[in-house]
Amino acid sequence: MTAQTAPSPAAIGDPHAGDRTGTILGAFAGMVGGGAVLFFWTMGALGLLGRNGGTILDLQLEGAWRTLFLAYPFLFVAAVVAGAALAAVRRDLEAVGVLGLPVVAAVAYYLALIHLRPV
Repeated sequence: MTAQTAPSPAAIGDPHAGDRTGTILGAFAGMVGGGAVLFFWTMGALGLLGRNGGTILDLQLEGAWRTLFLAYPFLFVAAVVAGAALAAVRRDLEAVGVLGLPVVAAVAYYLALIHLRPV
């Protein structure tokens, strides 16, 4: 007795089988959002490292908070590489989720910074 598997959507006649438009649009949205955060991160990092940043210096980031702030570009690049790899093996939903991770991480860092960090 052999195990039966469900027929693929293409075998059933699904007209949307193999359509990756949602993946492309989701990946584009994730990369644009992450790139926009990276743009503003760059301005903040230049102010922080140049010691003339205004509000970013008033935060007095030290220790893990500073490390997490400075780690954003590495997170962004890792998400783009991982998202591209997942899209290449046709794991579309995972690819879109990974590409949106930098934006979610930036929002989570901001919320943690204002609610959890002792002043």
